[in-house]
Amino acid sequence: MNPANPETLSELLKTLERSGELRSLARECGLSVRELRRRLSIWRRELSAADEEALGEGIPDEATAVVAAKAKKVASRKIEKPDFPTLDRAEDLADSPLPGEGRPTMVLHTDGASRGNPGPAAVGVVFSIKGGEKVAEHCETIGKATNNVAEYRAVVAALEHCYRWRVRRVHLKMDSELIVRQLHGTYRVKSPDLRPLYQQVMFLTKGMDEFRVAHIKRAQNAHADVLANRALDQK
Repeated sequence: MNPANPETLSELLKTLERSGELRSLARECGLSVRELRRRLSIWRRELSAADEEALGEGIPDEATAVVAAKAKKVASRKIEKPDFPTLDRAEDLADSPLPGEGRPTMVLHTDGASRGNPGPAAVGVVFSIKGGEKVAEHCETIGKATNNVAEYRAVVAALEHCYRWRVRRVHLKMDSELIVRQLHGTYRVKSPDLRPLYQQVMFLTKGMDEFRVAHIKRAQNAHADVLANRALDQK
């Protein structure tokens, strides 16, 4: 099967389960990502034992009908992903990519991806100079993790590079509203899986002159999302 161009509905459903389009599709259908992934998994198993033309039979509700129609529509086209330039790998840079003069600020775009929640997970980071160009990238798989753990792991990975480079000013931008609010102190970190990662972020930023966190829309974080999913695709 070519995951970029599935030929059957069974292959398409499997591709959708693993794709970065799942969140937007879930919103269109009025479902949670978890519920949509559960339904896709059920349909895929049923399709493996039945003719694909039976997909539309016995649809239980309107949301399911929307997903089925969307799946058939997507089957007729190739799923395209944004094309971003390849940057220097952060782990290959011994010194900070920031200018040596003035008071430069590193801008971090981070994202985490989990296929299964929990499931195979990865992180993606884009490093930029505030007011300037993108200077480096980082992506890696992190084993099995939830979406929230992957999001936090992406932040930690980004800050570890900044710590190594002795960067003093960092602006973090991410599309996880939960983690942004936790880092702002608006939400308490109750999860035992997230608390150690939160503490790592606090340690890595403790000596900085400036550390700001901002929530952005998912579309504004597409480069980091592509990196995280690329790491999973290449696993």
